Amino acid sequence: MFYKSNQEIIKKIIANHLVKLVFIMFLLLFFSCKDNTQITVEPTNKSSKKYDKKVPINFDKYKIGKGNLGPIKIGMSISEAEKELVNLTKMECDAFAFGYDGGSKSYLYYWEDQHVLALITKADSEEILVIIAVAKNIKTTNGLTPNATVKEIQAKYPNIEVNLDLMMDWEYMHDEKNNWDFIFTTEENNRIGKYDIAEVPSKPINTEAIMSWITIK
Repeated sequence: MFYKSNQEIIKKIIANHLVKLVFIMFLLLFFSCKDNTQITVEPTNKSSKKYDKKVPINFDKYKIGKGNLGPIKIGMSISEAEKELVNLTKMECDAFAFGYDGGSKSYLYYWEDQHVLALITKADSEEILVIIAVAKNIKTTNGLTPNATVKEIQAKYPNIEVNLDLMMDWEYMHDEKNNWDFIFTTEENNRIGKYDIAEVPSKPINTEAIMSWITIK
């Protein structure tokens, strides 16, 4: 079965989400919506901050650890974090595309045309709530990348189970020790697990599914 890369996923979820959002707001005014199939990033405003692309990006600098992506840490302010992102392009986008709402803001950072990471803040705050690692060149401290397969995750976590996210209608695996979520933006036709009871985790069945990103909390 064919699976799109996490870069294509990030590019389609937000655009599809925004189209649905406009449609439902037209009907119901205050409802929001989602599309869990893909991610296309569209800005929520016209401004995006561009940095000097002549400076090469060192992906080894952005190792995924417990509560951090290299020097970028949970609890930092956006302005503090951006001191470590001087060679990336910044765009504000919809936090709901990454599974967060309630007033949170989301900032996506690029190197040329490659999505690298996103930072999501607490509501009405510049404090970083979660970090989203997207680029396939980034690795966790145990060697996984954001486009790892279920089979590769199982090699690191032999007893790991998969969960169904009822709000977003996608699936995720959780590393409790490091507080990482491995996100898979699957649909009913390519589920990783089988859920007789939605809230109960499942053993992975579809082990070839490719991760969309890693959420660091």
